[in-house]
Amino acid sequence: MRVGTAIEPGPLPDMLDQHRDLPRYGQVQSSVREAALRLAQAAMTPEVFQKFSDTLPQRAIIGDNRNDENLVVAQFHLSFLRFHNKAIDYLASHDTGWIADFSSAQALTRLHYQWLIVDGYLQGVCDPAVVDRIVNDRASHFFKFRAEFDARRQNTRLGNALPLEFSAAAYRFGHSMVRAFYDYNKNFGRPGTGFLPRATLRLLFEFTGGGGRLDDEKKLPKNWIIDWARFTGVDPHDGSDGEPARLARKIDTELAPPLHTMFKEGEDQDDQQLKALFKNLARRNLRRGYNLRLPTGQALHKHLKQIGAVESSPIQDVSALFTTKPDLQNFLASTASRFHERTPLWFYILAEAEAAGGNRLGEVGSCLVVLTFVGVLLADPDSALSRGFTPDQSPLKMPDNAPIDSIAKWMQFAAVMQ
Repeated sequence: MRVGTAIEPGPLPDMLDQHRDLPRYGQVQSSVREAALRLAQAAMTPEVFQKFSDTLPQRAIIGDNRNDENLVVAQFHLSFLRFHNKAIDYLASHDTGWIADFSSAQALTRLHYQWLIVDGYLQGVCDPAVVDRIVNDRASHFFKFRAEFDARRQNTRLGNALPLEFSAAAYRFGHSMVRAFYDYNKNFGRPGTGFLPRATLRLLFEFTGGGGRLDDEKKLPKNWIIDWARFTGVDPHDGSDGEPARLARKIDTELAPPLHTMFKEGEDQDDQQLKALFKNLARRNLRRGYNLRLPTGQALHKHLKQIGAVESSPIQDVSALFTTKPDLQNFLASTASRFHERTPLWFYILAEAEAAGGNRLGEVGSCLVVLTFVGVLLADPDSALSRGFTPDQSPLKMPDNAPIDSIAKWMQFAAVMQ
């Protein structure tokens, strides 16, 4: 078994194959399912195990099932499986000097994706000047942070220590880029003659292993295979027709309405206040930052400037950025906690990006995100960044012999996009 096969109803969104669902336990031999159940039963309470057992057939056989909570993410995960398999096929059919085996495909898949992270993703969502500065500096501030962590907590680190300022604040910037509706494919998007004129965010969560909408065969319907051309810039649309634009929302201090009341969260809470907290993504992020005792945006900005990691000065009064949002401005300035000058870090990073136009993170947000990504890559001697890998060095090529040097070409090589 290589990947999962999507099933009726159709139609497919393109002329490619139907083998574009994640592999699921319902596809494999009963002995595999029984082994998974034995392992789960040994680690779970009876109540949790019963739920796991009932939903096993539709569960994806992947390392982290959070990648099957949202259909866009699930389909992106699938592209890795397909890229890996196509790499083996390519090496087997071309005289490259590489052995067509798992290890070769694994290494090449990692190298190509890691290159895309730095030269595609980080250059797009972060300040390019910050990216270049940190790469050229070899992420020195990240390694200083890690050395200081090791000095305080000797022999307690397993792998890389990631800054909480990254994981609990800066890298949550993507929440503001999520849309309520998506132009997903021809069945759930333009031209509007399919099943629905657009895909709601809720539907993208429901048509997954844990979403409850997979049919009796516990596989993805063919009409829900993604059309990556609408997400990778190959077939852009600005949304001037009133339907969703084919690009992410700007990075700003606003969240799409479905994230105000997340339908899958908090359902196991009896306390209504706790239930409301778990369902509201902004409140969750702010509460997490408070519980983890993250520094305020101003305090961290000041520290980063003192150590030479950033060049800009702290935003002393964040409320001054929101002259076109008087309600938000007044709220920040009138809080007893003085949020306008002691701003939660997550909000501060969003405000910094919004003030600069929202097309990318500001300097502080960029610094935290780039330092962490680049530092982790440089800590691995086999990473693309450590090895100085570029796509033109790879044995894998597009049909016209061009390098695989964009996310669109990644999808095309994996045969998940035409």
